Amino acid sequence: MAQLEMSEKEIKAAAPSVKSKRKGVDKWKTKKWYKVFAPKQFNEVEIAQTPASEPESLMGRMINVSARDLTGNIKKNQLMVQFRVNDVQGLNARTQLHAILAQAQSMKRLVRRRSTKVESSGNVICQDGARLRVKTFALCVNAVPRAAQTALRKILNQGMSEWAKEFPRDDFLKEIVLSERINQIQKDCTKIAPLKRVDVVKAIPLA
Repeated sequence: MAQLEMSEKEIKAAAPSVKSKRKGVDKWKTKKWYKVFAPKQFNEVEIAQTPASEPESLMGRMINVSARDLTGNIKKNQLMVQFRVNDVQGLNARTQLHAILAQAQSMKRLVRRRSTKVESSGNVICQDGARLRVKTFALCVNAVPRAAQTALRKILNQGMSEWAKEFPRDDFLKEIVLSERINQIQKDCTKIAPLKRVDVVKAIPLA
């Protein structure tokens, strides 16, 4: 019995050391908070705050911001603007425009019964030679035949290709967010079929 009591005491004595090992160092307490700023295309406004242990770990980090928050335009609610951290000075992180992405759920809510959704994807080349994969979305009021859908895709691809040629990559992405030029592409499409709207739903860089 004495031997058994001794073993229990030994176990209890060992328990705190095991617990302390599990506890370890709280890595969260070693992190610092960095302010993240948009590039000059969006007036270098603060867009986020993010934690990191070292400045180097911030490089390349992606920050997604609603286009509505950036512009105040409710019509841009479905778009997300993706920024990539490319410079860190002190506790301030600077970014570059990286991509435009639509929120899938927002786009699904636009589609109604008996309407026709026409999606088109194509590669575009910007003024500075940068290449992007751009996906557009046209929502027709009624059902339209396949031939009309093909014609709409052609107009969408041509319109985006011509638009991209006029701007360097970052300025083209800014145009997608801020410009109303997409409305002109929609007008061209209405010659084929009546539309509810036309949107850019994705613009991502190609390697």
